[in-house]
Amino acid sequence: MKICIAQTHSFKGKVNKNIKNHLRIIERAIELNSDLIFFPELSITGYEPNLAKELATDVENNIFNPFQTLSDKKEITIGIGMPTNGIDGINISMLIFQPNKKSIVYSKQILHSDELPYFINGNTQISLNIKEKRIAIGICYETLQREHFVNAKQNYADIYIASVAKPKTGVEKAYLHFPKIANEFNTPILMSNCVGNCNNFISIGKSTVWNKDGKLMEQLDDKNQGVLIYDTELETTEIYQLIIQKGQLSDLEKLFQIYLNAKKELEQNNIYQWTNHYPTITIIKNDLKKEVLYILKNNNEIIGAINISEEQETEYQSVNWKFNNSKVLVIHRLVINPKHQKQGYAQKLMEFAEEFAKGNNYSSIRLDAYSQNDRVIEFYKKRNYCISGKVNFPEREQPFYCMEKEIKTDYNRL
Repeated sequence: MKICIAQTHSFKGKVNKNIKNHLRIIERAIELNSDLIFFPELSITGYEPNLAKELATDVENNIFNPFQTLSDKKEITIGIGMPTNGIDGINISMLIFQPNKKSIVYSKQILHSDELPYFINGNTQISLNIKEKRIAIGICYETLQREHFVNAKQNYADIYIASVAKPKTGVEKAYLHFPKIANEFNTPILMSNCVGNCNNFISIGKSTVWNKDGKLMEQLDDKNQGVLIYDTELETTEIYQLIIQKGQLSDLEKLFQIYLNAKKELEQNNIYQWTNHYPTITIIKNDLKKEVLYILKNNNEIIGAINISEEQETEYQSVNWKFNNSKVLVIHRLVINPKHQKQGYAQKLMEFAEEFAKGNNYSSIRLDAYSQNDRVIEFYKKRNYCISGKVNFPEREQPFYCMEKEIKTDYNRL
């Protein structure tokens, strides 16, 4: 059996946006042949006690239908974090969707004192029976309480999953507690933590698998989303963690080869948008020196890159831009290694660019796309980029469409 723990960044109170992110991550877990996947504490809303009363709902809410559908179709068990309505108040819960079964809810039984003004305790321990393994679940604070783990073992748990939202101090405590407990009870422990802002702290990820001897088998980093998979039969782990960061000069040769491979792929499809003089290794080197070239990596493999800056081509001056405000972000040289194309990686880079624009108060994004590259033009149109004009660049027979998108902050939660 393969157990997947997800490390996610949740947007404060933005339920629909977080659900979409969860579904993308679940799809990736399915591609990696996972039998079940669990997310961090309150992953659908973010760990935001002040919003719990407003956002709490029930597992029967139609917004969760895609999880049950995916569970049934792909035969995967899914656990997501959500505040739920209890009889006497709000619970911190894990909604669990199993293939062709009724969904169930586990609610945190031992609350931290800071949570008592907002939540009530759950009162029932549950375990899941999947492929002859009994899996127990704990949520954050209670997972560090010995009594909770002992109770799980009394219910014959073979594996213990901790769904948490922990800052640096909390992770440090977990790293002291979980190895000892795993070794004492001869039970693997998996911790799924989130990254980013949570209420009044920063959660630092480092989602981890400890084996039955308490040995740390693998962990994710402290900043990025990803999944960590534990194979219970082989007792092995594998990581899938996409990281977007500024490229380094040490990446130059690998990056330029990706651009060359992409150029060759385009030409095989009779698309001649790049030439022998663009992009050159000098151009890519300058991007790296200026720190405007961001790279997408899975572990140590570079998958793609994108130039994000304020530099506009001189040809842009002839375009009648619709969003002609002063603070404009420009995208150049988006590339995905051909062997990784059509897997959603270009979407990841564009999402990053648009979040970068929002976070830095840009009013719009501009880019250009070769008029003969129908697939790319359609890709941008689906992301709500509109054509505002066209320009010609040297050595290309056909023009490039100049496209733009207004950047707005979305305050809608549901």
